Amino acid sequence: MKIRHKTRIKICGITRIEDALEAARLGADYLGFVFYPPSPRYIAPAGVREILRGLHAAGLERVPEAIGVFVDASPEEIVAVRAEARLDGAQFCGDESPEDVARTTPIRFRGMSLETLDRLGRYNAEAYLCDTHAPEQKGGTGRSYDYDTLQPYIYQYPIIIAGGLTPESVGGVISRLHPWGVDVSSALEARPGVKDLTRLRAFIAVVREAE
Repeated sequence: MKIRHKTRIKICGITRIEDALEAARLGADYLGFVFYPPSPRYIAPAGVREILRGLHAAGLERVPEAIGVFVDASPEEIVAVRAEARLDGAQFCGDESPEDVARTTPIRFRGMSLETLDRLGRYNAEAYLCDTHAPEQKGGTGRSYDYDTLQPYIYQYPIIIAGGLTPESVGGVISRLHPWGVDVSSALEARPGVKDLTRLRAFIAVVREAE
């Protein structure tokens, strides 16, 4: 039988202090900051540093870990961005090889598409973020799929389910699969880069209730 555990929650695509504060107050475990300039959720390292400064000044019981989301960035660039933004770790969402990933530490998450699940375990990552693949774009797609296809892997690896999760669907996914974590971005937005705080609150509440 699958042992139940606390589901880690990653709220990605953060660009505003208001959204970061609310996610932190609600108990999110990770905040994702996108360092991929073509993305509408891109944020500069200095902007992340200001958001994190605000979180630490807010007197919160706990500040979520800050995760930089990178797409085919060089190890040197990632090291520089992490230092400037004061990140806790990196998430890789491009075509980086295991060797490239190994050159950057600490590694938190490796993004995997459903088409590359056979490569799970090749990367020295804390967890694997699984999403659908879209040839026309890099990173997350925001599209839902048959999450049950991940079930065989959840028993072997720390899997973060991503892609199309909503406050309406995430409870059932957690109740059935009990993944290591869940990741959400566009499904909680009022517009790209701006979270709908009502949906943010609902998402985290449903996750905690379903655990």
